[in-house]
Amino acid sequence: MTQISVIIPTYNRGQFAVEAINSILAQTYTDYEIIVVDDGSTDDTKEKMKAFGNQIRYIYQANKGPSAARNTGIQQANGTYLAFCDSDDRFLPTKLEKQMHFIKKNPNCCFLYTWYYNVNEKGVITKLRKPFTCNTKEQLQYFLFARRFTIRTSTVLVHKKCFDQVGSFNENYWYSQDWDMWLRLAASYQGYCLEEPLSEYWLHGENRSSLRVKIHHPEIIENTLKRYGWTGEQIATLEKLYGKNRNE
Repeated sequence: MTQISVIIPTYNRGQFAVEAINSILAQTYTDYEIIVVDDGSTDDTKEKMKAFGNQIRYIYQANKGPSAARNTGIQQANGTYLAFCDSDDRFLPTKLEKQMHFIKKNPNCCFLYTWYYNVNEKGVITKLRKPFTCNTKEQLQYFLFARRFTIRTSTVLVHKKCFDQVGSFNENYWYSQDWDMWLRLAASYQGYCLEEPLSEYWLHGENRSSLRVKIHHPEIIENTLKRYGWTGEQIATLEKLYGKNRNE
C-alpha cells in the first residue's frame, strides 16, 4: 500500500498547479501518489496536467467547491496517510520525509501539522508562521477555537482513518472549511506540531480576498460549542488557563 496520498484540489489555477506538483515531485520521500482533483476548471489546467503523464492521477469533476474536491481526493486515495497541497501552495523538499520520520518516533500521532512560510506574488518569503505545539487535546481545541493560530492545509499529514471518525470536509463551506475540519479532528485526536517550516503559502490577489470571508464562522462556532459541550463559563476558564498569547 502507498504510504501517502497527496491531494491537490484546483480550479482555474493551471500554472500554480504545475508548480505545486513539481514541489511534490521534488520530495526526498518517494512512497507517495499525487491525486489532482480539477474542480471544473475552464482554463488550460487539463492541458497542463497532461505533461505529467502517469506521475499524477488526474480527476476532473463539475465545479462543486474546494471541500468537494478534497473529498473526491480522499475517496480515491490509496495512501495510509493523506497530505493536502492547495494548488497555489508548495511543499519544501523534505516535508514528507520529515513528517514520516516524526510519526515513526511518535506512533500515536494521527494528525500532524508544521510551521510554514508566507510567500508573496514575487516568490519572496515574507513571514515565518509558527503554529503552537499544544500539550493536550483540550489546549489544541481551545487554541483552534479562539483562532490563536492557523493550521495551513498544506502543512498537514493525517491518517486516513481519521476521516472515517470525523467525516469529510463540509461541502457547503467554500471558505473556512479547513478550520471546521481541524476543530472536528481536534475533538477526537491530539494534534502534533513539527516545529519546522516545511510548506509555503503563496499569497496572491485571489486568496488574499478570501482571507476576509467569514460567512460560515457563526455556524462553525455554534457546531463546535455543541460538539465540545462548552459553556460560556468553561470558555472563560480555558481563557484563564491558556492565556491570550499568540506565537505566530
